[in-house]
Amino acid sequence: MYIYLKNFYLVFASIIACCLVNACQFTSNGGSDDLVVDNSSKEQHLESQVTSTVVANDETIVATVNTVPIFENRYKREVLRYETALQKSELLTVKIDTYSFDVLEQLIMSELIVQAANEQGLTVTNRQLDEVYADSISARGGQAGFDKWLDENIYTEVEFQTYLEEQLLATKVRELVLNDVGTHAEQVNARHIVVATREQAEDLRSKIISGADFATIASLHSLDRSTSLNGGDLGWFPRGLLTMAALEVEAFSLEPGQLGDIVETEIGFHIIQTIDRNLDRELTPNTAIVVRRAILDRWLADLRSQALIEKFIQ
Repeated sequence: MYIYLKNFYLVFASIIACCLVNACQFTSNGGSDDLVVDNSSKEQHLESQVTSTVVANDETIVATVNTVPIFENRYKREVLRYETALQKSELLTVKIDTYSFDVLEQLIMSELIVQAANEQGLTVTNRQLDEVYADSISARGGQAGFDKWLDENIYTEVEFQTYLEEQLLATKVRELVLNDVGTHAEQVNARHIVVATREQAEDLRSKIISGADFATIASLHSLDRSTSLNGGDLGWFPRGLLTMAALEVEAFSLEPGQLGDIVETEIGFHIIQTIDRNLDRELTPNTAIVVRRAILDRWLADLRSQALIEKFIQ
């Protein structure tokens, strides 16, 4: 069923993780709930080049987030850090033409999260910041090793402290958003058959209604080879887990044993049947991660959609 599970690990997020893996190890949230998303917003692409917009300190602005500026110097430093990390990683073989845009997106999301934290009254104390900073020095064998790491990763001490503070705030925001998320959820066990045309789907559905075995037809005709060998079984899943929302909606609308209507998606025409339903089934560890990530993604998408974001580069 893997082709139907939502892939929340964006290429961009993966590269950022490679860039900052050492920096994150002492503020880690378990690697499961990154506050990263890629959604549209009320953006205004004003110029294709960095404009001459300046503020009192004469720093050029590359974007604003609810009127809060992101300055060119920080943006260029992040791009340089990103490029350096790419050169050190296996991802160097992956051609990514939009990484400078992605870096700006990350800065925008970081600013949005900081603003959300401030609105909720969340803060990072000097003691908390000092503790993770000290942990970072210790993790690199002392001050000399830490200074070398800063240099290799193009951080000044002030830049790194700013990064740490943002990560700590993001952790606090994540915990707040996920505070009411439990370990159980309504889930269904469903199976499906996907074919190329509606005519074939209607024919096969009629045969199943007439008594043909669903699993046998799935194994013979379904284009989804990842599930056809198991009779089309998608396994147990909660809401928000499948990439194809229409398929998920249909599965949750059916009673156990009921055959659904034909559902069209971008990959074909589906015949779906809900096998069983559990109103309070325990989430597997992997499913819990995906559910939590989906909640974070929705929260971030909503946060971003309500923000006024202006970009002065493209």
